[in-house]
Amino acid sequence: MIESMAIWLPLDVYYEWPVLLPWVVRDPSCRGNPAKGIPDAWGSPNLNGYLRDDNSLIKTLPRSLVVRTPVAGRLRGARMGSEFVAAHVWRVVKHAQLASRLPLLNSFVPNLVWLPAQIAKLTDREESVVQTTLQSMAFAVYRHAPVAPHLEEAVTEAWALIPDQLPPPRPISDLNWFESTQQFFANRSHRLQSVVAALNALSDGATLTTKVVTTRYTSGLPGVAAEARRELLNHLARFLND
Repeated sequence: MIESMAIWLPLDVYYEWPVLLPWVVRDPSCRGNPAKGIPDAWGSPNLNGYLRDDNSLIKTLPRSLVVRTPVAGRLRGARMGSEFVAAHVWRVVKHAQLASRLPLLNSFVPNLVWLPAQIAKLTDREESVVQTTLQSMAFAVYRHAPVAPHLEEAVTEAWALIPDQLPPPRPISDLNWFESTQQFFANRSHRLQSVVAALNALSDGATLTTKVVTTRYTSGLPGVAAEARRELLNHLARFLND
């Protein structure tokens, strides 16, 4: 059963960090094409200042967390191995772009699930049993779960992009969960603050003296248009807990 294979992020993560990497967007072209002479540009900013990722940053997010399961088995108490990969629950949404190409949905907790690699591939098949089952499960888990007050506007905007609810899944108590830690939350906060600090520094006319996420992102961010950097800063400000 899909339910016994999938691993989800818990509700306390959703409450505090419903969008885990709001400065990151998926861009499959970022790895380049040696045959065509296109260099690898992973970790560099796009024209709007978002870090270009090929899913590498997302798939490793819960690697430090142990898994909690409802029944005994090899997953209980284990950490995610290389056989599990991150998958996006929704692909086609209420937007011309795919969900992973939208910074608000790319790392939106309800849109993420970790699955065995071979099963994860099936999530890209529109309206397949795997995809629709995961979508209904994500709805049941997260749709009406609370988030921190300062995040409600961004979360409402994210859900507005997602298609309507599907038939209900099996009980939530049957699902597997990553166990969150304070260090996990601290890492999310530190990374967000580093990006925001870099954008503020550039706005003030300063130069970047420390690495911001990746070396390419650090060197490329000053070249992003000032207006795009301001828009990115406004977007990220919604995720700050002042």
